[in-house]
Amino acid sequence: MNIRWGDWSRGQWALRLLVLLGPVVALLAQWPSLGAPRPWLIALTVALAAGFALVPESVVGAVVLLLVAFSWVNGLEHRLPLGALVAAAGLLVSHLAALLASYGPARLPVSAPVARLWARRGVLLFLSAPAVWLLALGVRRLPDSGSVWVLGLVVALSVVVVTAAASQAALPRERE
Repeated sequence: MNIRWGDWSRGQWALRLLVLLGPVVALLAQWPSLGAPRPWLIALTVALAAGFALVPESVVGAVVLLLVAFSWVNGLEHRLPLGALVAAAGLLVSHLAALLASYGPARLPVSAPVARLWARRGVLLFLSAPAVWLLALGVRRLPDSGSVWVLGLVVALSVVVVTAAASQAALPRERE
């Protein structure tokens, strides 16, 4: 693997900066409501995020994103702070920036139409985060019952089936 920073285009520098900052922002979003993350966790997140920024198509990205997600889950203790939405945005931005950065050689300029397409997709995807957060707040107030989980599973499977059917219907058909 040959990493030559001098060969990166401006767009690549911007994307890789977003890849680096996303997990760090997501981790630090815990601070106001859950307390400061441990220094070793911050250092590990920064180191892994730097590796992710250097090699966005590597498995390091999955490791750092899962590390941050696990640190959130581990520290929640039945709370759902608003910082979770900031964390969701940070992880999503990092993932999408890595996806764009890995589209071609590092010296290849980032295609503006492709960047806009993925930015729109990212915004649409992020719009589900506040809805899920509010739903989680509402479900948390319900009495403990197994039927809530069954209902959630039915809704999730329904969404998957409808999405699959809609995407298949939207595909152009070849004439036989």
